[in-house]
Amino acid sequence: MSAVVSKWAPACLACGAVVAWSSVAGAVDLPGVWGQPLHLDIADTTIFAQHFSARNGELATDSGYFDFVDRIDLQLKWGRWTAGVRLDASAYANTPAQQSPCSSGTFLPCLTPAQVAQRPDYVTDGLSRFPNTIYPAKVWLTYAAPGLEVTVGDSYVQFGRGLVLAMRKLDELGVDTTLRGAKIAWQADPFAATLVAGFANPTRVDEASGEALFLPKEQPGTSAPSGRTTAQPVFGSDRIIGAEIQAGRGLPISFLTHAVRLSRCSPVHYDAEGNVYDGAFDTPFGSCNATDTAAWLSTLPTGAGPVINANDVDLVGQGIEVPNILGHAKLYMEGAIERWHHDTNPNDNNASGNALYGSLSADAGPVTNTLEVKSYRNFYPLAGAVDIARSPAFNTVQYSIPPTTEVITQDSEFGFFNACVDGGRLRTDVRVHRQLLVYGTAAYYYTKSEVDGGGCDAQGHTNSGSLPAADVQNHVWDGVSGIEWTFDHAASHVYASGGVRDDRLATGDPFYHELHLDYDIVKHITGPYTLQVTGHHRLRYEQDQNERAPTGLEQPWHEGENYTALKIAPKWIFTQGFEYKTLIGSPTYYVNGSVRYKFRSDSSASLFVGEQRGGLRCVSGVCRTFPAFSGIRLEVTFRF
Repeated sequence: MSAVVSKWAPACLACGAVVAWSSVAGAVDLPGVWGQPLHLDIADTTIFAQHFSARNGELATDSGYFDFVDRIDLQLKWGRWTAGVRLDASAYANTPAQQSPCSSGTFLPCLTPAQVAQRPDYVTDGLSRFPNTIYPAKVWLTYAAPGLEVTVGDSYVQFGRGLVLAMRKLDELGVDTTLRGAKIAWQADPFAATLVAGFANPTRVDEASGEALFLPKEQPGTSAPSGRTTAQPVFGSDRIIGAEIQAGRGLPISFLTHAVRLSRCSPVHYDAEGNVYDGAFDTPFGSCNATDTAAWLSTLPTGAGPVINANDVDLVGQGIEVPNILGHAKLYMEGAIERWHHDTNPNDNNASGNALYGSLSADAGPVTNTLEVKSYRNFYPLAGAVDIARSPAFNTVQYSIPPTTEVITQDSEFGFFNACVDGGRLRTDVRVHRQLLVYGTAAYYYTKSEVDGGGCDAQGHTNSGSLPAADVQNHVWDGVSGIEWTFDHAASHVYASGGVRDDRLATGDPFYHELHLDYDIVKHITGPYTLQVTGHHRLRYEQDQNERAPTGLEQPWHEGENYTALKIAPKWIFTQGFEYKTLIGSPTYYVNGSVRYKFRSDSSASLFVGEQRGGLRCVSGVCRTFPAFSGIRLEVTFRF
């Protein structure tokens, strides 16, 4: 029993500390200072999760452990000043490398004999996962006055539509990347300007997987001289400087000009044997020594695009906006040029790209049309310097988000779909009645970079290596139609849509197909009671996926989910979920239930019990693969 207690000690201590903190935390109206009120706001989110043992088709490395994650936000406001800090904490117990053999009689999730034989692999996998830590994730001081805002510390920033710079939160993916440095935003119509400089600062711990961007633990059996470690970093020191100038604010036409430079340095200093100096003050801001930087960049994967291990990347963009055309339309266009440099390949003749994006929206009576188009040639997002071979959950760390023109959750743009692509999407909305909207979308894309080995140059010419060009060129058609119907004085609604996607190689061979049906139905019953049913169902086919005997050929598969919720306003939500996936190698069915209780409008507790399938999820073209979850999860949010 003592071994079990020692495994759970870090988590218990951390949980106890947070529970104690939450019980006394609250908003504080402090005595005024120099005639200005002083106010302290506190928000706390705490997550406890116990993962069950892996089912058939699930990874033991993602199962069986307990995790605790906590985020405390503190903001102190005084007049035009705001100081803030977010402290993130995490603790883990009974991780896969710590789990006992099931034969030992433990009541905790345990390892089968076959898994015990794989324990060395679990140890290696856990070197960059499951940190017991507390650290200042975000720190900032802001001065805000009419026409001027100055922030020192962490801030979000986006230029234009994100072609050259977009550092922001994507909660659905667990992404929260800020710029830690300085930001100055000035406005005096018709002009405005934004200047930024600092270090990229993504969230360091991924709650869904336990992966972390801290310096990993040492591989057992290795050693280094005092003050050094054999552990190798997984995240670099990315420095960003940028500026945006806008002219014409409030006028019939406005112009935006922006420029960004990303420079990469090593996060650590290496000795001659490749060991890392790991003292707290050795390289607090990284090392730009040429030898250190070269050593660090050489560890990054070479198949993750040309930007991830570039020494420098420069982007320049120009936008034009016409906010009102004859009272019925608006237009936005933006172009960008990208250049990157590798010290190891200074004469690369394919180290540049460009992009053009446009959006036109027009209405006439009950009809509204929105057309988005894009033409990207060898144009890649500003990927963060992350060793995604060891920390794949952090492939979402990127500092620009070029528009996809597709629905925000589109997850069927594979590979580097957007790097070399031409196409667009038209959406037409028809307001049939005040309570009924009917819409349809049609999209076409021609991409040369979705297939492994494909790409293009800055002029758009196909680069296919040793493959025939037609083997890396895809023609993609996508169509959706749907309705949005509200009734019961807007207390009830039916939102439903269905669509098809056809993605074929230029050879005519199928690459990807999909049929999908989506719905969100809410019916107010009586008084505080409301019933909600939501679902997403897909029939999918993908090249080289779901190959089944006896033919060994790819077969379509089904996947989706249906959730039914009973809402008792304003406090309770009871939900039952059913998910499924017939892809070979995955469990077929996933069943779960949850309950949410709201203490007040901004504070709640949610308990989830059951299973959820893993898979790829995307938001605005940023994608990551989530592991399947089977277990119990409690999330408590307090806001004061």
